[in-house]
Amino acid sequence: MRSRLLLYPLFSLLLVSFCAAAERPAPESFVSVHQSIKQEADHGTRSFYQDRKQGWYWYKKEAIKKKKKKSKTVARHLPSLSDYTMEELWNMYPDDFQKLLNTFMKKAVQNPTEKNVLEYLTMQDIARRKAVAYASVMSYVEQKHPEFSNKTVYPITAPGRAAVVKMRAREEQETLLGARDDFALIMFTREGCEFCTAQKSILAYFVNKYGWPVRMIDVERHPNMAARFNITMTPTIIIVERKSGSYMPVSVGVVSMSELTLRLYRTIRYMRGQITPQQWFMHEYERGKTNDTLIFTKKSK
Repeated sequence: MRSRLLLYPLFSLLLVSFCAAAERPAPESFVSVHQSIKQEADHGTRSFYQDRKQGWYWYKKEAIKKKKKKSKTVARHLPSLSDYTMEELWNMYPDDFQKLLNTFMKKAVQNPTEKNVLEYLTMQDIARRKAVAYASVMSYVEQKHPEFSNKTVYPITAPGRAAVVKMRAREEQETLLGARDDFALIMFTREGCEFCTAQKSILAYFVNKYGWPVRMIDVERHPNMAARFNITMTPTIIIVERKSGSYMPVSVGVVSMSELTLRLYRTIRYMRGQITPQQWFMHEYERGKTNDTLIFTKKSK
């Protein structure tokens, strides 16, 4: 585009010279362009076509000056205790009270006068007394309605905690001893598995105490058995009900004797239909108490 603009005045000059030599009048448009170029050269000004940043399709835009926005100071309405009664503050919705308390704190920090700090401490005192009132009513209601108390399941005294440990241990032992004729364990191992060796010693102690039948299966020698029970890692212990043949995984990896006993206790009760998955953590002595998750659904039936 620029080269075409530069050639246009040269072409006009040649045309004018040609017309003069031929004694013919040059076109008015070319004569006017030639005269304008000559006038600009005479006055020492830059030609329109010599400006690299101008052309037929260049448009000049006026710079728009952005008006700077003046920062407006926001006038804050700071509360005062004289705006509220003590009854209003005491019965205020907790979210609104918390917001108001924070505002009093910021007011005291911004302008730590005796009045502002005293108002903030007054709000803090109201919040503390409200918390004590809630805790008092909570303890009162819990004592009046013992069905909501968890102290029957989780006592806080040392003798009570010792009694809980004894009850749980007795329930687990009685359940495992009574189920040894109905269930069996299968442990899947592999050659060179150190974890399997460690789990075997723990399982031997379990068999010696409860007399359960246990079968060891090497997954490399019996891959069909491993595939049947979907075993991919060792050691893995599963429990199998003898009559129905139903089974359920018990543990993967090395588990302690106490953990193995607890898992078997829960699994046996579940497979017998004594608990649901929602009651998985519940022992029998907790049935109907606060740890029984389905107590309210049972009452509604």
